[in-house]
Amino acid sequence: MTKRHRSRFLLVRLGAQNVGRRLLRSVLLGMAVMIAVGVVFSGFVTGWSLREGILTTFSRMGADLLVVPHGALVNITSTLLTIQPTDLDLDAVLGEKLRAVPGVAKVAAQRLIRASVEGRAINLIAYDQATDFTVESWLPAGERPVAATGSLLVGERVALKTGEALTICGRSLVVTGRLGRTGVGPFDESYFITFSALDELVAAAIRARPANAPVHPPASSPSEGADATHHDHAAGRAECLPPIAQDRVSAFLLQLSAGASTEQARFAIGQIPAIKIVTGNPIFTAARQSLGSLFWGVAIFAGLLMLAIFFLVSLLFSAIVQERYREIGVLRAMGARPAQIISITLIEAGLITGFGGLLGIGAGFSLIFVFARSLGFYFSSLGVPFEAPPAGVIWIAAGAAAFCGVAIGVGGAFVAAWRTRRLEPYAMIQMESAR
Repeated sequence: MTKRHRSRFLLVRLGAQNVGRRLLRSVLLGMAVMIAVGVVFSGFVTGWSLREGILTTFSRMGADLLVVPHGALVNITSTLLTIQPTDLDLDAVLGEKLRAVPGVAKVAAQRLIRASVEGRAINLIAYDQATDFTVESWLPAGERPVAATGSLLVGERVALKTGEALTICGRSLVVTGRLGRTGVGPFDESYFITFSALDELVAAAIRARPANAPVHPPASSPSEGADATHHDHAAGRAECLPPIAQDRVSAFLLQLSAGASTEQARFAIGQIPAIKIVTGNPIFTAARQSLGSLFWGVAIFAGLLMLAIFFLVSLLFSAIVQERYREIGVLRAMGARPAQIISITLIEAGLITGFGGLLGIGAGFSLIFVFARSLGFYFSSLGVPFEAPPAGVIWIAAGAAAFCGVAIGVGGAFVAAWRTRRLEPYAMIQMESAR
């Protein structure tokens, strides 16, 4: 063992001996760190679960604003989830303009199409999984949609069950999920696919269309759509999908950011011609926007708790260092460097707070278990999903909370020990011990 290694081992040994000299004091300090780490860790995990569940619930309340073609009909309810069937559409490029509007946080496009299946008409709604916030949020808690072009979601009133298949234009789509009851008729009776699945259906419809069949351009008004449908039936042709233009959507659903004004957003969007803006329930919008303030308050509370632990450790080690002025002076007189004296104090603080941090992780998991069995069941009974974050996020949060506890403890001890660098060994030996 080299001289440097012996010196480090001696410092660690002295720090460990100092922990045992006042065992009760060390245990109480470790418990304080344990409580802080456990509360912060469990609060983060529980807050994550509640936040995701509440956001899912607010998403089920629909969009804050709905942008549709000027002549389109809308579902007259407080929940903006989709629109009434219409042949009118908008350019998909409009979505980029809406995202650039100040105060708009999310923009989700939908395309509603009347498809023919076994001689009956159904509502087929295409959506983008990357931007959606009103369709998949109605899946039961714990279910995740299958990201495949051959998958299909169905509304609550649709008779198909999960695992059954629906054939459209010769393509078989498997039902991978059933949405909950929304109370919005066009939504509960519809079938939902992704835009990529719609593109494949359009290609299948083109292949299934007779070569000599005339192709009608998409109708620009309801009357034109009725005339085109009448012409198709008169010709004895029943297509599985009507002619569909590329890069067109039926509606844009908008969600506003926290603190954004609905009136200002409506005014900015209203400058775009040939559109209609529908406003959702303002109570839902205000409640969702205030959710961010709630979780900021929880984060500030956790920060203040850690700050209180920092002051506690700093105050306690100030008393400890003052109590050991004589022995520190003797060590300095025997040749110990100021950095070594500080290292002994930091090792002592690291051992105490490290042990407290490990116990805090265990206490945090216990609190999470209690919350899941109490608050989790309660919120689930209210229809608010309570799902734990991914395992990776949980362990990262546990490690971060324990690290913060140790860092705060060592930082507080460093502040107290730093003052000894400026004191002369003879002066510290002459000081009376504070007992």
